[in-house]
Amino acid sequence: MLGPTQLVSWGILYYAFSVIMPSMRAEMGWSAAETSGAFSVAMFATGLASVPAGRWLDARGPRLLMTLGSVLATALVVAWAGVQSLPGLYAIWAALGVTMAATLYDPAFWVVARWFRRRRDRALTIVTVWGGLASTAFIPLTTSLVQTHGWRSAVLALAGLLGVLTILPHALMLRRGPEDVGQAVDGGEIEALGARPAAVPLRGVSEALRSRAFILLATAFGLTSLMAAAMSVHLVSYGLSRGLSAETIASAAGTVGVLQVVGRLTFAPLAGRVSRRAVTALMFVLTALAMVSLIALPIGIGLILYVVMYGLGHGALTPLRASLVADTFGSAIYGRMNGALSLVATFARAIAPVAVGLAVTQTGTYSPALAALGLGALLGAGAIVALGERR
Repeated sequence: MLGPTQLVSWGILYYAFSVIMPSMRAEMGWSAAETSGAFSVAMFATGLASVPAGRWLDARGPRLLMTLGSVLATALVVAWAGVQSLPGLYAIWAALGVTMAATLYDPAFWVVARWFRRRRDRALTIVTVWGGLASTAFIPLTTSLVQTHGWRSAVLALAGLLGVLTILPHALMLRRGPEDVGQAVDGGEIEALGARPAAVPLRGVSEALRSRAFILLATAFGLTSLMAAAMSVHLVSYGLSRGLSAETIASAAGTVGVLQVVGRLTFAPLAGRVSRRAVTALMFVLTALAMVSLIALPIGIGLILYVVMYGLGHGALTPLRASLVADTFGSAIYGRMNGALSLVATFARAIAPVAVGLAVTQTGTYSPALAALGLGALLGAGAIVALGERR
């Protein structure tokens, strides 16, 4: 159930913005920095909301949080379709950022961490395979809707899909943990009462937040989040600036989604057999090479190599991050630790679109900004290597 709802939620709340942005700018007369700033505000709001969302998950579970998040998200996407001012756009996307903390990967990963231990890598891969298909499904779909009906009608159609396909599944099917349905972790039988993970004192949580492991993880995944947000918002505009058609860029972005699935099916399970740290660092290096290809090679060849390397690398990093957090800190405080890590990552996502937009405005080209994103990915690989193996 979580897989299909992640596909729809990611496709509409995250990936659709980059497709809508050029048409919205053309109608409203806003600059690239002004318009992409709304998405940055959303990422900032997601980061702020991720910490209380993590506390809620550890205390109460995912059912009410994800259901209310889907209801509010649907209403806000409807409001987006009727936006008439830049402050209104920012207000809507600030609120949408809060709903992302309640509906996207963080609460879904909490469910997987609570329900699985031996089978955790497999379960995370399944959920993220669905999420990885979000760009493949929704970037071409949104492009077609915009071209056929205009961006406002396209957004209304997306709101309808979001409401129909996420609200009831979250309300009817989510449970706090396997013990609530008479099962133990990994689908076994409960052997004793009190199967729910024991609470961890707040002092232990605060010490974990100050630990070297958390700092390194936050550095690494903050940098990769910076890249992901920048490319999500600016890939279409970058491709257009290099003379590519909107259809070509949409196809490339959709192929990235397919290759994210391949990366998750190939490299994430591999981490269960060999060093998870080594596999994760390798994925960071692949994303760095993807950025170099995009700016250093002719646009046709560069785009192909970018699609392959970025799709494989970034796709595998999503379940690898969840596994590293669960392995390092355990399931009892997973919500709070992952929420704090998401705070750092979403701050990076909030900065990235506006920073790239400003860099393009100042330099007239995307090359310096994309080179900086590639360097950040290499630094992230170094942070993962320094993490060491922790179980």
